[in-house]
Amino acid sequence: MKNWIKKIGQNKFQFFFFIGMVSVLVVAIIISATLENTTDEPTPEDPPITITPPTDEPVDTIPEEMLKLPFNDNLDYSIVRKFYDKNSSKEEQLKSLIKYGNSYRTSSGTSYAKKDNTSFEVIASLSGKVIEIKDSPLYGNYVVLEHNDKVKTYYYGLSEVCVQLGSSVKQGDKLGVSGLTEIDKEAGNHVYFLVKVQDKYINPETLVGKKISEL
Repeated sequence: MKNWIKKIGQNKFQFFFFIGMVSVLVVAIIISATLENTTDEPTPEDPPITITPPTDEPVDTIPEEMLKLPFNDNLDYSIVRKFYDKNSSKEEQLKSLIKYGNSYRTSSGTSYAKKDNTSFEVIASLSGKVIEIKDSPLYGNYVVLEHNDKVKTYYYGLSEVCVQLGSSVKQGDKLGVSGLTEIDKEAGNHVYFLVKVQDKYINPETLVGKKISEL
């Protein structure tokens, strides 16, 4: 017994070295088993990048058109025939009566003339499409523009027409030249201008300067 203890003491270094090696081997085995039981899931190296567009960037918008008179702004004009309104003054009502032969008719629009009674260019009051061109025995040549599903403008008494049926025109484009009408000779050289909104004629004087969405 004493010899065995003595032998252990003499080989103490070898004993601890052996224990250390065994411990390292056991730890290595445990780590290897743990790694084998772990499920490998791929991780994307470059995940997708979501770019959110800025919300405060200015957006270009086309300003809405406003109804203009059917001639250039610098024209020295006068109103020779008013729109008939049963609520207007007697003076205005008289000016809205069209005398033809022995009868009178009420005006559904406004007739504009140049103060020197000469001809002038008639222009589109709004951008639109030419949907009708005709020569009327009473009203002379006329052009009808459609602007949307509810607004149309009419230009009567033209001595000359400068657009074609089906063409698109921009606000301010020349439609023709003013002239005379058989039905209203007293008005002289003029353009008889009408605005229809949802199949109802509206006084043009009350609509000039309004946006098309406000008509």
